Amino acid sequence: MKKIIDLSEFNGATNFLMIAKNTDGAILRVGYRGYGSGTLKSDKKFNSYLTAANKAKLPIGVYFVTQAIDEKEAKQEARFVLDILDGMKLDYPIYIDSENANNGAGRADSGKLSKAKRTSILLAFCNTIDNAGYKAGIYASESWFKDNLNLSDIPFNISLWVAKYSSKEPAIDWSAWQYTDKGKITGIAGNVDVSKFKDNAANTNIGSKKKKTDEEIAEEVLAGKWGNGEERRKKILLAGYNYKRVQEIVNAKIKVNNIKYYTIKAGDTLSKIAKEHDTTVEQLKKLNNIKDVNKIYAGQKLRIE
Repeated sequence: MKKIIDLSEFNGATNFLMIAKNTDGAILRVGYRGYGSGTLKSDKKFNSYLTAANKAKLPIGVYFVTQAIDEKEAKQEARFVLDILDGMKLDYPIYIDSENANNGAGRADSGKLSKAKRTSILLAFCNTIDNAGYKAGIYASESWFKDNLNLSDIPFNISLWVAKYSSKEPAIDWSAWQYTDKGKITGIAGNVDVSKFKDNAANTNIGSKKKKTDEEIAEEVLAGKWGNGEERRKKILLAGYNYKRVQEIVNAKIKVNNIKYYTIKAGDTLSKIAKEHDTTVEQLKKLNNIKDVNKIYAGQKLRIE
């Protein structure tokens, strides 16, 4: 477990050599979107903090405070962050910070976006970060995660950084827990946020193997490689992909290509199904990635053509 602080222009960090001796790393605010104007801005102290942290050999990650109201803006925010980083190596993830601004008056604050919409926005940011080779994460309070996001739709490879100022850890499967905003660290004037980071929060640095695109996963779904129903949803989320987006692509392809499916009934065999639909067992095996013709079951959907 690592002791990690987070810093922005509102913190008075003056001695990073002392900070490095008393912590295991820092998450620096790289920027934010204005809660009223929607303008993208960088944190005034990011560059100076970054230089000092690197000189002190303090491991770092970054966070960006969002006020995006749609997926397009979320991707714009991600690209803004990536442009500032310009390929630099990070030790911890790039987090998108989702919370109220100006006492709830922000353009994307609670009550203004549905759970589904807000979740989709945050995933658009994270997918853009992930595709650039960095580990992505979401920061929010425990109540925000529960009340404003669909946790079941967030892929397991995304780091959840949960704020809960308590001695009792969050009731969420967290990889980072911000447990106080009143920490005292030598080298910082005033209070500072302090978090516990599990080992699985460490960043996958730039240069790692790139993920497949949603389009490629959709093609694999159509080829039967990801199973059906809830099994498919869990597998796709576990692999770190946006299930809803993949399924949208799959549905669109089915509509355009007039792909046909058959739902297996009790007593069906591949040879019987092939005969009834004027195809072959080999073709069914190929279309559905079937290794064993005896391992089919009632309720399973088979691609016929």
